[in-house]
Amino acid sequence: MEKIGNMLKEKRIELGMSVEDISEKTRLTTKHIKALEEGDISFFHEDLSYLRFFVKSYCDAVGIDFEDMKDELRESIDDYTMTSVQSAQLSHEEIEHNIAKSEKLTKVQTADVKMPRQKRRRAKPDVSLISLVAIIGVVVIVLMFAFVIFMQTDSGKDNKPTNNMPIAGENDKEAYPSDDEKLKEEQKEEVKELEIVKNDVTDYTINNVKEGEKLKVETKFNGSNSGYSVTVDEKDIRENKIFNVGQTATSEIEVKKGTKISIYIGCMVQTDIKINGKVVKTDSSINPSTYPGYCPSNTLTFTVGEVNESAK
Repeated sequence: MEKIGNMLKEKRIELGMSVEDISEKTRLTTKHIKALEEGDISFFHEDLSYLRFFVKSYCDAVGIDFEDMKDELRESIDDYTMTSVQSAQLSHEEIEHNIAKSEKLTKVQTADVKMPRQKRRRAKPDVSLISLVAIIGVVVIVLMFAFVIFMQTDSGKDNKPTNNMPIAGENDKEAYPSDDEKLKEEQKEEVKELEIVKNDVTDYTINNVKEGEKLKVETKFNGSNSGYSVTVDEKDIRENKIFNVGQTATSEIEVKKGTKISIYIGCMVQTDIKINGKVVKTDSSINPSTYPGYCPSNTLTFTVGEVNESAK
């Protein structure tokens, strides 16, 4: 969890954003954000079922692909859950040890006191048995809780985050999604997310789109002014135009299976491309982070592949 927290914090600082900026974008409280950055999973002891949504929201806010850290997060939650169970078991052993020690001391003290044979001894409850039953109950509850958390964090691949995050408001009060809202969100998650597969440095395949769906293509020029154009099936939909640093070009393209989208970038330096909000991972060999002394000119091709049948 500390590794995830460091990655989030470093990206936030790199973007020049404050904790308050992240809070405003994600609707998470500043306490939640600081706990995430510090890798303090114990802070979310009562909220483990929501931890995945918190991290996903933070990733979206700073432009990190959540898929890259999903396995790391699952391992962190599993490790924390197992540690909690082991802690409960150690507590049980310590209590048993103290009970045995107390009983031994009581026997030594009562051995020196002579009691009349005729006096009836009052039956005392078996403290050891009662304590053992109580501890077993606690361990069973912890194991059940751990199982529920595991099932929720591993409910399926490509889950979408809920928009109902804890709201940073007066006195840092959090508002969590209701059971009905979570159920609706889980039903939405059954529909596969749009997937962008990188075939080589300039060729990609787009999967899981609907027939006739409009894809929103956003290209932001961070490192250099650049010429820019877009063609669909070899027909221009955006003629070559110069964009300045900091500007974003946006196009909406109706697609079907086999549609071929070509994006020409005349000077590709630290250029960000998103399709329906999903970041396109580009190779540093064609998209350097700093100006190399010349303008790398590239044409990126995106072909629509698998169609999302469940979304038709």
